[in-house]
Order: sequence, then structure tokens, then C-alpha cells
Amino acid sequence: MNAIDKIKEIIPSLNDDQIEAITTTDGPLLIIAGPGTGKTLTLVARTLYLLISEKAQPDEIILTTFTEKAAYELRDRISQLARKINYQGQLHLIKMGTIHSLCNEYIMKFLSYTPLKRGYSVLEELTQIFFIYENFDEVMIKRDGKFLGKWAKKWRAIKEVVPYLNKITEEMIDISKLEDSNDEFLMALAGCYKAYCQKLFETNRVDFAHLLKIFYELLCNEKVYRKIKSKIRYIMVDEYQDTNYIQEQILLKLASPENNICVVGDEDQSLYRFRGATVRNILEFPKHFKNCKQIKLTINYRSHKKIIEKYNKFITSIDWNGFRYPKEIKPDPSAEFPEYPAVFCIWGRDEKDEAKRVVQLIKFLKNKKIIEDWSDVSILLKSVKSEHSSHYINALKDDNIPYFSPRAKKYFENTEVKLLIACYSIIFGFYGDILKEYPHREYIEESIKLLPKNINQALKDYLRRKVRQIENLKTGSLDLTILDYFYQLLAYQPFSAFLKDKNKAYNLSIFSKLLSVFMDYYDISLVTAKNKEFIKNYLFGSFLNFLMQTGIDEYEDPYNPIPKGFVQIMTIHQAKGLEFPVVLVGSLHKKFAVQKQVDRDLLPFSKRGTFETEEQMTKFDRLRHYYVAFSRAQKLLVLTTPEKPQDWFSTIWEGLDQYPYVEKETLQVQKFQSKPQFVPKKSYSLSNINVYETCPQQYLFYKEYEFQPSRSAQVLFGSLVHHTIEDIHRAVLDRKSFTTQDIENWFEQNYKALLLSGLRPISKTQKEVALKQVINYFNQNQDILERISETEVEVSVEKEDYIITGKIDLLMSKDGKFEILDFKTQPKQEKNPELIDKYFKQLCLYAYILKERYNKPVEKIYIYWTSEEKRKDALMEMKYSEKDIEAAWNYFDEVVKKIKSENFRVNIPPDTEKVCKECDFRFYCSQNGIIKFKTKELEEV
Repeated sequence: MNAIDKIKEIIPSLNDDQIEAITTTDGPLLIIAGPGTGKTLTLVARTLYLLISEKAQPDEIILTTFTEKAAYELRDRISQLARKINYQGQLHLIKMGTIHSLCNEYIMKFLSYTPLKRGYSVLEELTQIFFIYENFDEVMIKRDGKFLGKWAKKWRAIKEVVPYLNKITEEMIDISKLEDSNDEFLMALAGCYKAYCQKLFETNRVDFAHLLKIFYELLCNEKVYRKIKSKIRYIMVDEYQDTNYIQEQILLKLASPENNICVVGDEDQSLYRFRGATVRNILEFPKHFKNCKQIKLTINYRSHKKIIEKYNKFITSIDWNGFRYPKEIKPDPSAEFPEYPAVFCIWGRDEKDEAKRVVQLIKFLKNKKIIEDWSDVSILLKSVKSEHSSHYINALKDDNIPYFSPRAKKYFENTEVKLLIACYSIIFGFYGDILKEYPHREYIEESIKLLPKNINQALKDYLRRKVRQIENLKTGSLDLTILDYFYQLLAYQPFSAFLKDKNKAYNLSIFSKLLSVFMDYYDISLVTAKNKEFIKNYLFGSFLNFLMQTGIDEYEDPYNPIPKGFVQIMTIHQAKGLEFPVVLVGSLHKKFAVQKQVDRDLLPFSKRGTFETEEQMTKFDRLRHYYVAFSRAQKLLVLTTPEKPQDWFSTIWEGLDQYPYVEKETLQVQKFQSKPQFVPKKSYSLSNINVYETCPQQYLFYKEYEFQPSRSAQVLFGSLVHHTIEDIHRAVLDRKSFTTQDIENWFEQNYKALLLSGLRPISKTQKEVALKQVINYFNQNQDILERISETEVEVSVEKEDYIITGKIDLLMSKDGKFEILDFKTQPKQEKNPELIDKYFKQLCLYAYILKERYNKPVEKIYIYWTSEEKRKDALMEMKYSEKDIEAAWNYFDEVVKKIKSENFRVNIPPDTEKVCKECDFRFYCSQNGIIKFKTKELEEV
């Protein structure tokens, strides 16, 4: 049986266009995939076809998509189908993820060729803003009393300049052209960009746009390019309509010269212009090649035919003038479509009346059992901020219908958050007259008013002690960080009770991250006599003020994005890639604006110039936006508005029946079943499993809820030794000649990089000891260096319902057999058999994974104790057998089962001196009887 027949056997539903897309493998291919046409299935099957037809090995395939969630879905579906056809290859070697994660992976591998150092941090949306704030005076030039001559207020300037900085990088704009532009704003912007980039690399940070730029620069290095390219045969790119210029350049460079590149997307569903994406990439893709094949997937397996008919009419209601691939989406020819009103509208007298009718419809669907669960209904809006969503939320609340809208920017409205902010207001004295001019005065006062009925005497006494402590601080410092107060508060009711509620615990975790960002970007460590006023003024007056104005999203569980039992309220962007039995689309009366100023200013300087006119941008984007919304509906599409919709909805709106005046008789006999939502397999790293073994509560708080530690738990000493030994290994692999002086230079560079990452410095004596360990290793192990095969090897193994990941410090090869070496910076632990056994099980698992991956046995496994002066004491060989591997598997399997079943009870309390002493939750655990740990510090709390 040939490869395509094997695939058709396990996916008999494949249509002719899908089969052609799967089997067209060589040369450039553009797949235009309309909504609901099975593009994910096609990509999965195409990947398997490449593998089972032996056109490529797993590590020769790149598969990128727009979101991590989509990447997880591809990974798990490929794995599922591979098992069905008994494919035995190493699927985890497929380079699969977002383009940014792919770039990050290669940057870490070829770090020495970049301006970054080990341990660099990647700025996301919020931290990029605070990075500019931290370096504001050096980055933002003031002219005529305004920043860059354009913005009067600091926070406004920061928010407005970010899209400009990102666009310059993403469009690969030559800064000298801006400097020579004779436009005062653009010349100032050029200076701002140069200063911003300099600060990024000085502080070992990188934003998302620079991840792309640095990787592109790696590809321009001939030596690095050859190494990367040698392992790439086929490239597949999902959601190509949402890529930007530099991403296009990266992908084309990776594909050249064979050009075995397949891009999949739909220009009608391009939504991310505001993030720098351009539909131009997909529209002009064929122009890059002489022989680009095009395949259109147009059979929709998602929606009722009446819904498809309506959104087809909507998207073709304007003249696209060559900015769209002509196509018509068709319903599944093998499906039966029952006769009922599948598309209708709601038109309220005002917002309150509209929302009331929406709720009446939802209740009707649920009461008549047309839908099975509240989560079968999604309300899609242009924005879910209060002015767009509050009338729906209030109407649902009035009828006790649960709803879920984590991106409504209502984080600060949660009781647990209000109480925390109230406590911080009391501790740092941010109340009373100081609030007179404060924009969020009412919020602070209301939060403080909540305290008396929510806190007990113990917490009142704690607050008094802390207030007195700060008031009496005249010189020196307290041994307390801003986050320390947070963890002390968690020991008291009601906060300790909130930790037992998953949603509230996640909200508390978000607060810990925000405080950590404040400490990092405002350069605050301990509370001192000198900075206590600064903390009060800037924590509230600047930091929280900005966050409250912009709003913060609540927690979303990546493993349960559409929780059962809740009506979903989401943005149209959020709904991309999702589908629901019932979709209500609102915001139809709102104006639709497209951000054009950044493009207007910068695109004339880009390598390609402008594309659409400004009028076309608005006209095209609003249709694409709502086309995505309408095409999410499986069984029922409802357009809802409190006013006359905008004129450009006329082709879909006109002639619609109005609820409740629809054929309820045919509707109420329907039974809408939702498709099971995809839930990605969860990954568990061996280091995280070790945390669970040490203390299940620590695992729950730090790994599940992701609370941010108050002080870095990571010890600089161990990282410094590890990183410098890795530098030695990489130099050997790169065949570089080096001396002891080079090692000392790497050591100093690593030390500086670790300090920049927030780790606490070590003493001069400790530093000398760390360097001695590295030099000792180098001098005594030339035979090991000669056998190096790989360093820092990422490994993973997939089980039925989870994935285990780990990292091998050093892989050596001798006589066609492998040896594994793991470094430990502590002295040899001969008198600690439990710890040795833990390390042994980990190494056994690594040995199993490597044998499966390379089909080569691992002959020896070692631990190297770098604290030991002599090699004979440092190098510890551990004998293992197949039985040991089986025992290790069973052990880790049992631990993961406990984690998956949410068994976080502490049955045997950990060593309080070694484990609890530095743990932020020692106050909580002590107060709640989890541990018996008495110190002066705990008594004072």
C-alpha cells in the first residue's frame, strides 16, 4: 500500500483538493483554505505523507503556525494519526511551533553569533512598555516640550511609540533613511530606535520583533546558514495571511534554493494588521517563484448551508480589485441540512433591550434542549471592553446565566484583587488626602471599604504592625521586598481561602507577576528609608495607574480555553480558529477604524513601499473581520444590534427575520451538538517533577499557578559553573581553539549576564571557587572533550496522555555507542541515597529516550560533581539495566498521575531548613498547619 492509500485508509473523508494538497510536495505550493475546509487536517496528513513516503525525516521538516495552541494541536494530531498507521519515527524532532519560537530555538543554538548573551529575556507586550519606561530618558528625545516632538504625556508617548519601533524592525527599514528624511518626527524616531536597540542588548533583552531580526541576521551568516539549512528539506507555514515582511524573508531564505515551501492561509481571514501583519505576503506569494502551484480548499465541513450562503454574499459585496483570490465556499455535499431559521437577527430599542432579547434567545435554546451546554453559545464582539460588552454581561447576570470573558479587562474588579490593593494602600499609606488628584481615587476608597467585612483581627493586627514598621523606618532598610508583603498576606484569611479556589488563585498569581515587573522595571529590591516614598508614589501613581487605565486580562487556561457551563463572550480575534454551535455577532452599529498612522509614516521607507490605499485598508479589513466572525457558526448565526447596523452589513442584514418572530417550531426540534474541543497534551519537565517530589504544594503554587518568587530561588553559583562549562563544550563542537584566558572571559560574561537576569551576586570567594571548578574540569577531562557529540540536548518522550521533557547536559560518543554525563555543582552526595536515586532515575530515562531516538545504545551514564577537586572523586559512573529503565518509567508515571489528579497534599513535610526556609509560601504553610516551622521571622508575621 502506497503512502496516500495508507492516509486515505485512516482519513476516508479526504476530498480531491485535500488529497492534491497532501501529495503535492516538491516546489512552492500555495493552499488557499477557506473557513471550515479542514486545513489543519490537510497539514497533518501532508506531514505524515512526507514521512511515510520517506521524502523527509522528522528533523528535516519545519511546520510553523500563528499560535502556540495551534502548534500543540498539530503536534498531537500528527501523533494520533501516526500511531494509527504504525509510524515509528521520532515525531518530536519535527521543528514545530510559532515562527517566534522557531527563531528563539535557533538563536539559543547559535547564541555566540548574536548580540545576545545566555539567559536573555524576551519582552512581551507589557514588559516592552515598562522596559521603555525604565530607560525613558535615554530613549525618548524631548523637543518643543513634547516627546519626539509629538506626545506631551509620558505614558501616552510610550504606548504610541511601541508600534513604530516594532514596525521599523519588522519592515527592515534602513534607519539612515529616516535620519535623512527631513521630517523632524522621523529623525527623532530614528534616534529613539537606535537608543532603544542599544539598551536592549546592553541589558540582554530582546523584543518579539528583534527575535525575528536576529534570526534573519543569523541566516545571513554563511557558516550558520549552511548548518541550519543542511537539516531542512520541507517547510510548511499555517496562517500565512498573518505574517509580516521579515517573517516572509526568513521563510523564503530557509526554503531557498529548493523552494519546497507550502504556505496555507486565507486572505479573507487576515486580521492582524495592527500587529504588523500584511495580507500582501499571501497575495504576492506566487510572484516569488516561476512555478508556484495553487490549490483552493473550498468545501466547508463546519456550517449550515444557509450560513455559508450568507457570508459568501457578504465577502463578495465589494470590488476587491485584485486584492482577493476569487473563490466560493461550498457546503459539504455529503451532509444533510435540516430546514430551520439558521440565520436571523435581533434588533433592540436600545442596548439594554437588545441584551435582554439576546438572553431570552439563549434561555430558549437551553430550555428547549437545542443546545447541551451554555458554552455552546458564543457572543462575538469587536472588543469586549466594558463599553462593548457590559450590557450583555449585566443581562446574563440578572438571569443567573454564567458567562466567561477573560479579556474584558476586568481583572481589577475581582474581590481578591481589590482586597490586595487595599492592603498595599494601607501598608504604604496611599489613602486619604493623597488620593485627591488620583484618577482611580474611587476604586482605592471602595477597595479599602471592603476590608472591615472581609478580614479578621489577625490580619488587622498584621497591617498595623507593617504600617508601624514602615513609619519607624528612618535609616537603612527592612529585609523585605514588595513581594514579601504579598506572600505574608497570603497566610491570612481571606487570602489563604482564596488560594483554595482555582480562579482566585490564578488571579493572585497574576498580581505576583505584576509586582515582580514593578520591582524589575522600577529597580526596587528591598524596602528602604530612602525608597519608601518612591514606592508609595510610583506603585500607585504610575504603575497601577497605568495598568488600571489599560486594563489587564484575567487568567485563561490553555488546557481548557472554552470552559463548560459558561456562555462565551469574546473578541473576533479571540474566536479565530474556533467554532461554536451558536454564534451571536454584535458591534454591528459601531464604526470600524483601522490604525493607519504608523503605516502612513513608515511604509514609504520600507523595502516594498505601500500596498493598499488607506480607503482600501478600512474597506477590506472590516469585511475580513466580520467574515471571520460569521464563519465561526456551525448551526445558528444571529446578528444582534441596538441600532441600525452600518451600511456595509446590508448584504447580510437585509431580509433577515427578527427574533422572536422566527419559525420557532422548526428551530426547537433541532439538537445542536458541539464538537469536542481540542485539549493539548500537557508537558512535564523532569525538573518540575523533582519540585513535586520535594513538595507538592511548591509544585502547585510555582508550577501550576505560576506564582512569581519574591527573591530568585535559583542560585547564581550553579548556573555560572554550568554555563561556562557549556561554553567550553560549544567551543569544542565548533572546533574553536581557546585558552584558559578565554574560559575566564566567558566566565565573566556569564556572571554579568546572570546578574542582569536578576540573580543575586555571590561573594568574591564563591566566585573564585566557581571559576576553579570550571578550570579543574577543563584541565582534567581532555578525553571527555574529545568524545563530545552534543551539549544541552533537549529530549522528550510522549505517553498516551502527557509528554515528559528534559535536558541532557552532555552527550558523548565512543565506538558507535553513547555516554551521558550530567553535571552537579555540589560535593559528591554519597551519604544521600535518596538524592542519588532521583538523579539515577532521570539518567535512566535519558538513556531510554536516546536509544529510541538514535537507535544506538547508551553504554554508560555518569554524574560529574564539579565541587570535587580530583577527577577520580568527581566522575561517578552509574550502572543501569533495562529493569532500571522500567522502574524509572513506572516511578515518573506514578508522579505524573498524582499531578494530573491534582493530588497536592503534603503527606510527609519536607526538610524545613533546606526546603521551606527560602520558600515564599512558608508563612501560608505554617499558618495552615502544613509544616511546623517556627522562627523569629514567622512570629513577627
